[in-house]
Amino acid sequence: MKTQTRNPTDEATETRLIDTTDLFDAFAARRRQYALAYLTQHRVPVSITDLAAYIARQERETPTGPYSTDDQYERVLVALCHVHLPKLADIGLLQYDTDTELVELLVDSHVLVPYLELADIDHLTLDVGVDNDADTGTD
Repeated sequence: MKTQTRNPTDEATETRLIDTTDLFDAFAARRRQYALAYLTQHRVPVSITDLAAYIARQERETPTGPYSTDDQYERVLVALCHVHLPKLADIGLLQYDTDTELVELLVDSHVLVPYLELADIDHLTLDVGVDNDADTGTD
């Protein structure tokens, strides 16, 4: 089964097919779930540091180990750069520019909402309290 996704930045409404198995694989890790939830709330590219800070805050709300705040942030940042963002980019859900360190969702967010709900991630009430000059909240 294929899920049709449309790239919101493509004016020609090019349709790309993403395999459902790939979507479930994308949601197999909690950090990828948090990343995709955060990106569905931002229509502009976001900084990987903002994304990592958000995920580290989410993980602090549930006990994950005896790590300090800085340790947790660094662990998240490294995992995002080396594991999670490349995987999501390979699937075709996002674009990660290693030069600018910006991440951008490539699919319409409504495609991801049902999966976020299945993963029990509340995509509508995300804590997006990260300083983000690119997102003015005027969606």
